[in-house]
Amino acid sequence: MQAYASKLIDLIESKAEGIAKQWTADVMKHDRTPSYHSLSKDMVIEQGIKFYKLFRRMSLAESPYEEAKTFSWKYAEDFYREKIPLHEALYALILMRRHLWLYAEFQGTFVTALEKQQAVESLNRTILMFDYVSYQVTEKYQELIIGDVEKKLGAIKTLMMKGLIGGKKSIYKIGLMAIFLLGACILTYYYHATLGTGVIFTHLFYIPTILASIWWGKKGVSVAVFLGALILTSHTLFLKGMPFIDDIIRAFMFVVIGGVVGWLMEGINKVEELY
Repeated sequence: MQAYASKLIDLIESKAEGIAKQWTADVMKHDRTPSYHSLSKDMVIEQGIKFYKLFRRMSLAESPYEEAKTFSWKYAEDFYREKIPLHEALYALILMRRHLWLYAEFQGTFVTALEKQQAVESLNRTILMFDYVSYQVTEKYQELIIGDVEKKLGAIKTLMMKGLIGGKKSIYKIGLMAIFLLGACILTYYYHATLGTGVIFTHLFYIPTILASIWWGKKGVSVAVFLGALILTSHTLFLKGMPFIDDIIRAFMFVVIGGVVGWLMEGINKVEELY
Protein backbone atom coordinates (compact mmCIF):
# COMPACT_ATOMS: atom_id res chain seq x y z
CA MET A 1 0.00 0.00 0.00
CA GLN A 2 2.88 2.35 0.80
CA ALA A 3 4.28 1.91 -2.73
CA TYR A 4 0.91 2.66 -4.25
CA ALA A 5 0.46 5.71 -2.04
CA SER A 6 3.87 7.00 -3.15
CA LYS A 7 2.91 6.34 -6.77
CA LEU A 8 -0.30 8.28 -6.37
CA ILE A 9 1.44 11.19 -4.61
CA ASP A 10 4.09 11.34 -7.37
CA LEU A 11 1.35 11.47 -10.00
CA ILE A 12 -0.59 14.21 -8.19
CA GLU A 13 2.51 16.33 -7.62
CA SER A 14 3.89 16.00 -11.15
CA LYS A 15 0.54 16.62 -12.81
CA ALA A 16 -0.75 19.22 -10.32
CA GLU A 17 -1.14 21.94 -12.92
CA GLY A 18 -2.99 19.71 -15.37
CA ILE A 19 -5.42 18.44 -12.72
CA ALA A 20 -5.89 22.00 -11.42
CA LYS A 21 -6.77 23.25 -14.90
CA GLN A 22 -9.37 20.52 -15.35
CA TRP A 23 -10.83 21.31 -11.93
CA THR A 24 -10.87 25.04 -12.77
CA ALA A 25 -12.72 24.45 -16.04
CA ASP A 26 -15.33 22.44 -14.13
CA VAL A 27 -15.76 24.70 -11.09
CA MET A 28 -16.02 27.87 -13.23
CA LYS A 29 -19.04 26.53 -15.13
CA HIS A 30 -20.66 24.17 -12.62
CA ASP A 31 -24.28 24.91 -11.64
CA ARG A 32 -23.49 24.48 -7.94
CA THR A 33 -20.61 26.97 -7.92
CA PRO A 34 -22.04 30.02 -9.74
CA SER A 35 -19.98 32.49 -7.68
CA TYR A 36 -16.79 31.06 -9.21
CA HIS A 37 -17.91 31.85 -12.76
CA SER A 38 -16.75 35.47 -12.62
CA LEU A 39 -13.42 34.88 -10.84
CA SER A 40 -9.99 35.17 -12.39
CA LYS A 41 -9.11 31.86 -14.01
CA ASP A 42 -5.46 32.18 -12.98
CA MET A 43 -6.44 32.68 -9.34
CA VAL A 44 -8.59 29.54 -9.31
CA ILE A 45 -5.89 27.46 -11.03
CA GLU A 46 -3.34 28.67 -8.49
CA GLN A 47 -5.54 27.45 -5.62
CA GLY A 48 -5.89 24.06 -7.30
CA ILE A 49 -2.13 23.70 -7.80
CA LYS A 50 -1.47 24.63 -4.17
CA PHE A 51 -3.91 22.00 -3.01
CA TYR A 52 -2.62 19.15 -5.15
CA LYS A 53 0.97 19.92 -4.15
CA LEU A 54 -0.08 19.79 -0.51
CA PHE A 55 -0.50 16.01 -0.60
CA ARG A 56 3.16 15.08 -0.22
CA ARG A 57 3.67 17.51 2.69
CA MET A 58 0.59 16.15 4.43
CA SER A 59 1.70 12.55 3.87
CA LEU A 60 5.17 13.18 5.34
CA ALA A 61 4.14 15.55 8.13
CA GLU A 62 4.01 14.38 11.74
CA SER A 63 0.74 16.26 12.08
CA PRO A 64 -1.14 16.24 8.74
CA TYR A 65 -3.94 18.25 10.31
CA GLU A 66 -1.60 21.15 11.16
CA GLU A 67 0.09 20.93 7.76
CA ALA A 68 -3.30 21.21 6.04
CA LYS A 69 -3.80 24.65 7.60
CA THR A 70 -1.16 26.15 5.31
CA PHE A 71 -3.60 25.63 2.44
CA SER A 72 -7.00 25.69 4.18
CA TRP A 73 -6.69 29.11 5.80
CA LYS A 74 -5.36 30.78 2.65
CA TYR A 75 -8.06 29.11 0.54
CA ALA A 76 -10.76 30.34 2.93
CA GLU A 77 -9.36 33.88 3.14
CA ASP A 78 -8.99 34.24 -0.64
CA PHE A 79 -12.46 33.01 -1.53
CA TYR A 80 -14.16 34.72 1.41
CA ARG A 81 -12.64 37.98 0.19
CA GLU A 82 -14.12 37.22 -3.24
CA LYS A 83 -17.53 36.78 -1.54
CA ILE A 84 -17.78 33.07 -2.33
CA PRO A 85 -20.45 31.45 -0.10
CA LEU A 86 -19.21 28.69 2.20
CA HIS A 87 -21.34 25.97 0.60
CA GLU A 88 -19.82 26.76 -2.82
CA ALA A 89 -16.28 26.80 -1.41
CA LEU A 90 -16.89 23.35 0.09
CA TYR A 91 -18.41 21.99 -3.10
CA ALA A 92 -15.36 23.23 -4.99
CA LEU A 93 -13.26 21.05 -2.65
CA ILE A 94 -15.49 18.08 -3.47
CA LEU A 95 -14.81 18.71 -7.15
CA MET A 96 -11.07 18.85 -6.37
CA ARG A 97 -11.23 15.37 -4.90
CA ARG A 98 -13.32 14.09 -7.81
CA HIS A 99 -10.89 15.40 -10.42
CA LEU A 100 -7.93 13.94 -8.55
CA TRP A 101 -9.36 10.41 -8.82
CA LEU A 102 -10.71 10.87 -12.33
CA TYR A 103 -7.25 11.94 -13.49
CA ALA A 104 -5.59 8.99 -11.75
CA GLU A 105 -8.02 6.58 -13.41
CA PHE A 106 -7.63 8.20 -16.82
CA GLN A 107 -3.84 7.95 -16.61
CA GLY A 108 -4.09 4.21 -15.99
CA THR A 109 -2.73 4.41 -12.46
CA PHE A 110 -4.95 1.50 -11.42
CA VAL A 111 -3.59 -1.28 -13.65
CA THR A 112 -3.48 -4.54 -11.77
CA ALA A 113 -6.13 -6.02 -9.52
CA LEU A 114 -3.78 -5.54 -6.56
CA GLU A 115 -3.34 -1.87 -7.37
CA LYS A 116 -7.10 -1.47 -7.63
CA GLN A 117 -7.47 -2.98 -4.17
CA GLN A 118 -4.71 -0.72 -2.85
CA ALA A 119 -6.44 2.24 -4.49
CA VAL A 120 -9.56 1.58 -2.46
CA GLU A 121 -7.49 1.36 0.73
CA SER A 122 -5.57 4.53 -0.09
CA LEU A 123 -8.82 6.33 -0.79
CA ASN A 124 -9.51 6.41 2.94
CA ARG A 125 -6.40 8.49 3.59
CA THR A 126 -7.21 10.82 0.71
CA ILE A 127 -10.70 11.33 2.09
CA LEU A 128 -9.20 12.04 5.51
CA MET A 129 -7.03 14.79 4.00
CA PHE A 130 -10.06 16.34 2.34
CA ASP A 131 -11.97 16.08 5.60
CA TYR A 132 -9.22 18.02 7.38
CA VAL A 133 -9.26 20.75 4.75
CA SER A 134 -13.08 20.98 4.66
CA TYR A 135 -13.25 21.28 8.44
CA GLN A 136 -10.53 23.94 8.55
CA VAL A 137 -12.07 25.95 5.70
CA THR A 138 -15.43 25.93 7.52
CA GLU A 139 -13.72 26.96 10.76
CA LYS A 140 -11.84 29.80 9.05
CA TYR A 141 -14.97 31.04 7.25
CA GLN A 142 -16.77 31.21 10.59
CA GLU A 143 -13.86 33.13 12.12
CA LEU A 144 -13.85 35.60 9.21
CA ILE A 145 -17.63 36.09 9.38
CA ILE A 146 -17.48 36.72 13.14
CA GLY A 147 -14.63 39.18 12.59
CA ASP A 148 -16.69 41.10 10.03
CA VAL A 149 -19.72 41.14 12.33
CA GLU A 150 -17.60 42.40 15.24
CA LYS A 151 -16.10 45.11 13.04
CA LYS A 152 -19.43 46.28 11.61
CA LEU A 153 -21.13 46.28 14.99
CA GLY A 154 -18.18 47.97 16.71
CA ALA A 155 -19.79 51.38 17.24
CA ILE A 156 -23.09 49.86 18.36
CA LYS A 157 -21.32 47.51 20.78
CA THR A 158 -19.49 50.48 22.25
CA LEU A 159 -22.81 52.25 22.83
CA MET A 160 -24.16 49.03 24.33
CA MET A 161 -21.20 48.99 26.78
CA LYS A 162 -20.44 45.38 25.90
CA GLY A 163 -16.86 45.82 27.00
CA LEU A 164 -18.00 46.11 30.61
CA ILE A 165 -18.58 43.12 32.84
CA GLY A 166 -21.96 41.97 34.15
CA GLY A 167 -23.22 44.04 37.10
CA LYS A 168 -20.87 46.95 36.44
CA LYS A 169 -22.43 47.35 32.99
CA SER A 170 -25.97 47.46 34.43
CA ILE A 171 -25.00 49.97 37.13
CA TYR A 172 -23.42 52.33 34.58
CA LYS A 173 -26.44 52.12 32.29
CA ILE A 174 -28.96 52.77 35.06
CA GLY A 175 -26.81 55.56 36.49
CA LEU A 176 -26.42 57.33 33.15
CA MET A 177 -30.10 56.96 32.32
CA ALA A 178 -31.06 58.40 35.73
CA ILE A 179 -28.86 61.43 35.00
CA PHE A 180 -30.43 61.87 31.55
CA LEU A 181 -33.97 61.67 32.93
CA LEU A 182 -33.19 64.06 35.79
CA GLY A 183 -31.73 66.49 33.23
CA ALA A 184 -34.88 66.10 31.11
CA CYS A 185 -37.07 66.98 34.10
CA ILE A 186 -34.96 70.06 34.91
CA LEU A 187 -34.97 71.28 31.29
CA THR A 188 -38.71 70.75 30.96
CA TYR A 189 -39.45 72.64 34.15
CA TYR A 190 -37.04 75.47 33.25
CA TYR A 191 -38.46 76.06 29.77
CA HIS A 192 -42.12 75.47 30.57
CA ALA A 193 -42.49 76.87 34.10
CA THR A 194 -39.73 79.53 34.22
CA LEU A 195 -39.52 80.76 30.61
CA GLY A 196 -43.08 79.88 29.69
CA THR A 197 -42.10 78.71 26.22
CA GLY A 198 -42.43 75.52 24.23
CA VAL A 199 -39.14 76.04 22.36
CA ILE A 200 -37.89 72.83 20.80
CA PHE A 201 -35.42 71.80 23.54
CA THR A 202 -36.98 68.34 23.41
CA HIS A 203 -34.68 67.30 20.55
CA LEU A 204 -32.21 66.51 23.32
CA PHE A 205 -34.65 63.89 24.61
CA TYR A 206 -33.86 61.65 21.63
CA ILE A 207 -30.50 60.88 23.24
CA PRO A 208 -31.91 58.98 26.26
CA THR A 209 -34.72 57.59 24.10
CA ILE A 210 -32.32 55.96 21.64
CA LEU A 211 -29.78 54.87 24.27
CA ALA A 212 -32.50 53.17 26.33
CA SER A 213 -33.68 51.22 23.29
CA ILE A 214 -30.10 50.24 22.41
CA TRP A 215 -29.41 49.05 25.95
CA TRP A 216 -32.70 47.32 26.78
CA GLY A 217 -34.39 46.68 23.45
CA LYS A 218 -38.16 46.95 23.43
CA LYS A 219 -38.17 47.40 27.23
CA GLY A 220 -36.34 50.69 26.66
CA VAL A 221 -39.54 52.15 25.18
CA SER A 222 -40.60 52.82 28.79
CA VAL A 223 -38.10 55.70 28.83
CA ALA A 224 -39.71 57.17 25.70
CA VAL A 225 -43.13 56.83 27.32
CA PHE A 226 -41.85 58.58 30.47
CA LEU A 227 -40.41 61.49 28.46
CA GLY A 228 -43.59 61.80 26.41
CA ALA A 229 -45.71 61.84 29.56
CA LEU A 230 -43.34 64.39 31.12
CA ILE A 231 -43.79 66.84 28.25
CA LEU A 232 -47.56 66.45 28.12
CA THR A 233 -47.96 66.77 31.89
CA SER A 234 -45.70 69.83 32.03
CA HIS A 235 -47.55 71.43 29.12
CA THR A 236 -50.86 70.86 30.89
CA LEU A 237 -49.56 72.48 34.09
CA PHE A 238 -47.48 75.39 32.76
CA LEU A 239 -48.42 76.12 29.12
CA LYS A 240 -52.20 76.21 29.27
CA GLY A 241 -52.54 78.98 26.71
CA MET A 242 -50.31 77.41 24.05
CA PRO A 243 -51.27 74.85 21.34
CA PHE A 244 -51.12 71.29 22.60
CA ILE A 245 -50.68 69.55 19.27
CA ASP A 246 -46.90 70.12 18.93
CA ASP A 247 -46.10 68.39 22.20
CA ILE A 248 -48.49 65.54 21.40
CA ILE A 249 -46.59 64.94 18.15
CA ARG A 250 -43.25 65.09 19.98
CA ALA A 251 -44.40 62.62 22.64
CA PHE A 252 -45.73 60.29 19.94
CA MET A 253 -42.42 60.44 18.03
CA PHE A 254 -40.44 59.56 21.17
CA VAL A 255 -42.44 56.34 21.48
CA VAL A 256 -42.19 55.56 17.75
CA ILE A 257 -38.41 56.14 17.61
CA GLY A 258 -37.85 54.21 20.84
CA GLY A 259 -39.95 51.30 19.58
CA VAL A 260 -38.26 51.12 16.18
CA VAL A 261 -34.73 51.27 17.64
CA GLY A 262 -35.64 48.71 20.31
CA TRP A 263 -37.05 46.33 17.70
CA LEU A 264 -33.94 46.74 15.50
CA MET A 265 -31.58 46.17 18.43
CA GLU A 266 -33.30 42.95 19.42
CA GLY A 267 -32.87 41.77 15.83
CA ILE A 268 -29.18 42.72 15.86
CA ASN A 269 -28.67 40.89 19.16
CA LYS A 270 -30.24 37.74 17.73
CA VAL A 271 -27.99 37.89 14.66
CA GLU A 272 -24.93 38.40 16.86
CA GLU A 273 -25.91 35.41 19.03
CA LEU A 274 -26.21 33.26 15.91
CA TYR A 275 -22.69 34.15 14.83
